[in-house]
Amino acid sequence: EDGVLYPAMGGVPALRDAWRARLAATAGARISRPVVTSGLTHALSTAGDLFVDADTDVILPDPCWGNYNLLFDTRRQGRIVPWTLVTGGRLNVEGLKDILESRTRKSLLLLNFPSNPSGFSPTLAEAKALAEVVGACPQPLVVLCDDAYLGMVWEPDRLAGSIFDLVLASDHPAVLPVKVDGATKELFFFGGRVGFLTFGATGDVAQVLENKAIGSLRSTTSATTAQSQAMVLDALRDPDIARQREVILGTIRERYRRFKSALQAAGVPYEPHQAAFFVLIPTPGDPEAVRLALLKEGVGVTAFRDAQALRISYASVDLVDIDALVDALRAHLAP
Repeated sequence: EDGVLYPAMGGVPALRDAWRARLAATAGARISRPVVTSGLTHALSTAGDLFVDADTDVILPDPCWGNYNLLFDTRRQGRIVPWTLVTGGRLNVEGLKDILESRTRKSLLLLNFPSNPSGFSPTLAEAKALAEVVGACPQPLVVLCDDAYLGMVWEPDRLAGSIFDLVLASDHPAVLPVKVDGATKELFFFGGRVGFLTFGATGDVAQVLENKAIGSLRSTTSATTAQSQAMVLDALRDPDIARQREVILGTIRERYRRFKSALQAAGVPYEPHQAAFFVLIPTPGDPEAVRLALLKEGVGVTAFRDAQALRISYASVDLVDIDALVDALRAHLAP
């Protein structure tokens, strides 16, 4: 019954309630019942169905995950407004304030902390300042929080929780916080494709938004796989899940520290990063050319031409291979 029959539209009720309880521990009671989606990308796409069209300004961090452009520009013709995420090593709160104050159309602001591709996470003070700026926005605003890497923060002075909680606490009547998260990264269940879409609303408003989201789901994937939902629910009920998760986080944290130390020792420049799985390494020339050269040596990286940088996923590199990776980067990044 748990893994073979059709699950309920919007997700297995017990799973939705369990995930809501997980979120309420920090967000409080002013949240909807999460809707289950087929991974986080599907949750983001569903939010696009609800809130983005050709008359919408979509404020995206720069740099950002390339799929955001496909989701909100290519598929829904939203007007992309880039927001430089970091200036001088700090979160660019003033830049976001200027953008929000200049809005004359309905807008969606996407926040992704920790960041893919940069691995940047703001300090708590910077995150609070951002929430205040959002709360003072003069126009109606949807704040879409992509929390794919929630809690994967490797430095003690950085925001460890969700920016969704801080935006929700601002309690601005014209601001709707929306949270996207899931088992993909939080439970390291990459192939399970279980995501969640949660609204910062209660009562009739929450019910309407849930129904609209479920309508979008019905017209795309219909329902998320029953087997994956059953496995996530079982994991959430396991009292040992927090310890198991911490073991994996500890492994990634160790790789982060070793990789960052090796970069510093080798004199390889890097962009500010304190979290998630990635770091951006600036290139003196075309990053795609560097990527192809590294690939010939068996080193796989991602080229970000807009940022003139390589994205390195140190989280997937064994400790014994980190020095060789840094040596390869140093050899190909010399001016």
